[in-house]
Amino acid sequence: MRFDALANLRRKRRIFLQILAILFAVTGLVVTSEGRSTRFQMLPALPTEAASDSLILDAVTEGQRTLIAGEQGHILYSDDNGTSWTHAQVPVSLSITAVTFCGVNCAWVAGHDGILLRSTDRGESWQTNFTGTDIARLSADAAEATIRQLEAEIEQASPDEIPDLEWELEDAQFALDDASAALEDGVAMPLLDIWFRDERNGFALGAYGIMLQTRDGGSTWSPISDRLDNPDDFHLYGIARSVSGTLLVAGEAGTLLRSRDDGESWDRPDAPYQGSFFGIVAARDGGFIAFGLRGNVFRSTDEGDSWMAVETGDERTLLSGMTRSDGAIVLVGSAGAVLASNDNGTSFETLSTSGNRVYSGVTETPDGKIMLVGFGGVSIADGVDSHE
Repeated sequence: MRFDALANLRRKRRIFLQILAILFAVTGLVVTSEGRSTRFQMLPALPTEAASDSLILDAVTEGQRTLIAGEQGHILYSDDNGTSWTHAQVPVSLSITAVTFCGVNCAWVAGHDGILLRSTDRGESWQTNFTGTDIARLSADAAEATIRQLEAEIEQASPDEIPDLEWELEDAQFALDDASAALEDGVAMPLLDIWFRDERNGFALGAYGIMLQTRDGGSTWSPISDRLDNPDDFHLYGIARSVSGTLLVAGEAGTLLRSRDDGESWDRPDAPYQGSFFGIVAARDGGFIAFGLRGNVFRSTDEGDSWMAVETGDERTLLSGMTRSDGAIVLVGSAGAVLASNDNGTSFETLSTSGNRVYSGVTETPDGKIMLVGFGGVSIADGVDSHE
């Protein structure tokens, strides 16, 4: 039964939230000098000499400035192609999962506990813009509004319309229960990617189908998960925009979500497989490249209507990707995987890398090299013309 399955899923999720709350209560509380009890993850990040060699989860470059971000709130910047790094001033010690520029001086990061941080000085200092508590409050408000609307519609509905409306009402009640549990327990799911079209318009997305949108540079954020055809609340891992303006989100269990109107409405194209997509990049020719588990790579040239498998000969899981300034596409992942394409993703070759590291992010340095980040920090690979 659909109700039983959904109820069981929500019950398991609520138990998971409670377990996380207990773990934070046992291991993550400190007392500030003012005597207030708080999670140490919400205290400012502490600079360490080994930060650039620790777990780095993402990297991005704008002009001569490169930013890297990772565990314990570490955000560092470099203006010399990664030769040296300077610690940014960061107000939290939460793990940072994604970093992006939204202009020459404007940058954003997303991370655990639903945190969003904004910088207006090219990543040298950061301010808290949004938290998981904000997400939970917005989600609760939206669920309550939906419940009121559906209850009113049920009163006026015909007998044939009532069953479908009641299903929607149950979903809204489950959503309210989840948001209320998050508010009570103080635990929020991580945000996993963030993307801005310009300084005003952006999206953040993450675990359990959460998706946020801003149209005013982060002054306000709106939850838009209710616009998505994602009834199982699958995790959302990445977002990309084609040259024609189509947005495509990739996620768990083959989830693909598409918008052709800057996020106002979304549909769900048929997925080419049911495994998880851990990322998506836009190719210079207008296509998309989606990638994920066991080296699966798929290419679409019609904005997601259809997909073609790209045979890479590599079964290592792919976790991140980028399109270089020259149009080359680079994908990275587990066990040292680095794949490159010079034909808009039609084919890929394996780059020579040393070691067996997990790469979780990739960017192009100002001097045109490939910077890889992940477990063990930062490393530099040669250009895409050095293949195995």
